[in-house]
Amino acid sequence: MQLAQAMVVCGIGFATLLGCSRGSGLATYPVTGEVTMDGEVVEGATVTLVPSSEAGRSASGITDAEGKFSVMTYVSPGVQPEGAMPGDYSVTIRKLEVRKVEEGGTPQEAQAAFRKLGPPKDLLPKKYASPNTSDLKVTVNDGPTAAMSLKLTR
Repeated sequence: MQLAQAMVVCGIGFATLLGCSRGSGLATYPVTGEVTMDGEVVEGATVTLVPSSEAGRSASGITDAEGKFSVMTYVSPGVQPEGAMPGDYSVTIRKLEVRKVEEGGTPQEAQAAFRKLGPPKDLLPKKYASPNTSDLKVTVNDGPTAAMSLKLTR
């Protein structure tokens, strides 16, 4: 009887850990850094690590007011563990122009404004937007990766 009770308690504890951990089953490790452009911090840019291997998963983060970021790996809508999986990555960085749209407008009015203005402009040099043209690379190992200093130039 006591063995059965112990098994039930262990089972409940194990189920609680699984349910609350939001675990992804992926081994990810912290990746942080800072983005500057010609010596000035870049706020609001999306930094994406694009894996070189098909087995990898991309990871991304957004720079804060000090240009600092940390990445998370997207697994599913409710599961985005901090960090990136081990592997080699190309790094892309984009910062799109933010446009103000009149509040209270209809979706049709927003679409008309978009057609009139065209797509948002990328505020950083085009070469950093694609893994095929970006010269920025990082290797994530098993363990914390040294903070990246991503120094962009025009």
